[in-house]
Amino acid sequence: MTSETLIKQLETYSNAIIAFTVLQGLAYSYAFGTDEHFNCAVKTASQLAEGLAVLFVLVGVLSAVATIWLGRAVKALAGEFRDTVGKIYSGKVIAIVIFSLVPLVLTVAYGVRDYPGKTDCKTLARK
Repeated sequence: MTSETLIKQLETYSNAIIAFTVLQGLAYSYAFGTDEHFNCAVKTASQLAEGLAVLFVLVGVLSAVATIWLGRAVKALAGEFRDTVGKIYSGKVIAIVIFSLVPLVLTVAYGVRDYPGKTDCKTLARK
């Protein structure tokens, strides 16, 4: 396997990790904002909300660590383009952090944190 082939493969892995993180964040946000039953389930089932929050943190951290590791591997093979590769992978890690924070913040703000009227949606779920 040539170093060029290996770089392409590692780049494919890092792009897949970022795509998963972005799609997870957007799909969760969309479902939370448009599906009132899902929204109500997250708000009223505290264990579900806490579990989702932990899951989003875990996925975000693992995605960032994997991307950093892949970036280091590509950087070692990049030769004269090491600085550029470092900047690209720093941007990828930033994207992972941002799109991991979106569902985490939604879940903590509306599902974990207590606020007046949080459980008003129980009447919605009974209909």
